[in-house]
Amino acid sequence: MNFNYLRNFALGAVALCSLASCEKDDDKNSDPFNFGDSKIVVIGHKVPDTDAVTSAMAYAIFLRSLGYDCEARVAGKLNKETTFALDTFGLKAPELLTSADNLNIVIVDHSEYAQSVDGMRNANILRVVDNHLLGSMTDAASYDTTRSAGSTCTIIYYDFQEQNISINKETAQLLLLGILSDTGGLKPNKSNNKDSVAVKDLAPIAGVNDVAAFYARMNEFADSYEDMTDAEILVSDIKDYERAGYKFSVANVDVEQDEYLEDMRNRMLAVMPNYMKENNLDFMLCKIDADTLDCSNVLYLGENGEKFADAAFLNMGIEDVTSEKKDGYIYMTPHVSRKIIIVPRINDVLDANAKE
Repeated sequence: MNFNYLRNFALGAVALCSLASCEKDDDKNSDPFNFGDSKIVVIGHKVPDTDAVTSAMAYAIFLRSLGYDCEARVAGKLNKETTFALDTFGLKAPELLTSADNLNIVIVDHSEYAQSVDGMRNANILRVVDNHLLGSMTDAASYDTTRSAGSTCTIIYYDFQEQNISINKETAQLLLLGILSDTGGLKPNKSNNKDSVAVKDLAPIAGVNDVAAFYARMNEFADSYEDMTDAEILVSDIKDYERAGYKFSVANVDVEQDEYLEDMRNRMLAVMPNYMKENNLDFMLCKIDADTLDCSNVLYLGENGEKFADAAFLNMGIEDVTSEKKDGYIYMTPHVSRKIIIVPRINDVLDANAKE
């Protein structure tokens, strides 16, 4: 018997099996999320903020690193902060998407159809990547929404880590911008340790030596309403919702000094009725934050608006947060998060008063 022949045959067989195994693994890894090989669009919510824009851009980079044909788009005009932030790093904003009809979509930074670009109900939603409570998009194919984080960009940072994908300078800049914007520069009531760890890692890669000073400059643009009408100020940071048969919106407005609060309350109350009428809302809220007093003034309008606001925000029983009924609004201190306090508590009230 030719033992050398048998040995060589056996080695060849092992090599072929190993090669087949490798090819099988490669095939498996070529589509790790089972998204297929069609074009994918990553997009955030309408009235996009910095996190909605940069998380879309960063997640598109993430998916392309995994071999997917993918591009980021935006669902509306960029605000002043986002424009400044991207321009600072010389980054080009994605193009506008006007309809998601029949497209393969990855959603970032929201999970409400009411906040999505037109045609989203006719899209193939492959994944929702979001740090908010799950909204009306309960029919997506998959979700990356279980992490506790102050920003969608924080979730994406950990996606890169888990897939062992190196983060280059451009990606670090995008992720850093989204995290700083959405957490208010890592404010304790808007962030947690995961956000802080991400920022500490990303800042040197992004080339940012003084994170606090950089965010302060971003915030100057975020709080600037120069050359804007009151109606434009109201919708500069507004989100639409549908819950328990109700359609409502929650706007967020900032003032630099506490002496501007009364004036801003009156101005917003003057333009809120028109927005309600144009969007056929049952009620709406407008949260006005004042950094110098560290407080929030929550305005309400519409049928049941006052009743729902009272039920949601008075006698909350939250440690270190106080609320008081004023003339036409609720005063809360310290200032509270729309994402963490306002919307979840309103949702609970609406669920208890659901329309039949």
